Amino acid sequence: TLLNFNQYWETLRPSRELLAQSNQFFTKNCKPQILTSVTKFRDFLSTEVPEVAFVGRSNVGKSSLLNALLNLDLESALARTSRAPGCTRTMNSYGIGPMHFGGVKKKRGSDGFKTIIGREGVTIVDLPGYGEGSVAEWGYEIMKYLSKRKELRRVFVLVDSLHGLKGTDLALLASLRQNGIPHQVILSKLDKVYIPNGTRITRKTTRNGIKGSSNVTPRGTKKDLGKIMANVKTQIKPKGEAGALGELLACSSEILVNGQHLGMDSVRYAVLQAVG
Repeated sequence: TLLNFNQYWETLRPSRELLAQSNQFFTKNCKPQILTSVTKFRDFLSTEVPEVAFVGRSNVGKSSLLNALLNLDLESALARTSRAPGCTRTMNSYGIGPMHFGGVKKKRGSDGFKTIIGREGVTIVDLPGYGEGSVAEWGYEIMKYLSKRKELRRVFVLVDSLHGLKGTDLALLASLRQNGIPHQVILSKLDKVYIPNGTRITRKTTRNGIKGSSNVTPRGTKKDLGKIMANVKTQIKPKGEAGALGELLACSSEILVNGQHLGMDSVRYAVLQAVG
């Protein structure tokens, strides 16, 4: 179908039922909670909940993607969006889990220290965007988190669909490989290169503070997107090295298909797969 554009070469493509269950987890059964906002690795709380982290170049659309992933309004304070690159300066953690188990939350133990708990939940960590400098300049504390956080299950590296992999992206991916950190690439801003043709495909809008949707003009083809993905694949899976996970996802936080963000169900499924 027109929506079947993701590539899976080392993993199995999820069924419609599994994608629907993933959407259900994020949109019906669970409520996101802000957990922590820190600048130092040592300030992260101990946790019983598995984590995934999202990272990407400044202005890659990470905050908007997280809002869509967690089914929150784009204006929400949970993940601030901004046209100014690099607005996220802290490492922000958000917990989401089944409310009938109490969700994901902080609990003070008998030793007086707080711990993150949450049965069948997941913590999503939003890392600051990196710019034109080196990975080292981007953040010693961030790399310390990525390499030493035992509960971290996967790092999702966002890459702009239109502009592709830049030098800083490649440097980060090399660091993740060298440190043996599980990671996966997601192409963000999919609507810049591909919008499928369909009667129930719209764009999110905000006019005078009122949220709505508008019709959109189709853009590109699945074949065009396939060429972009093929090029990215060769760069994230170097020969002879353990590269990124063997699947490549793409999504848009602006385009809706039947009221759902384009490609977001597959991202949700990947997050849940990462934490088991």
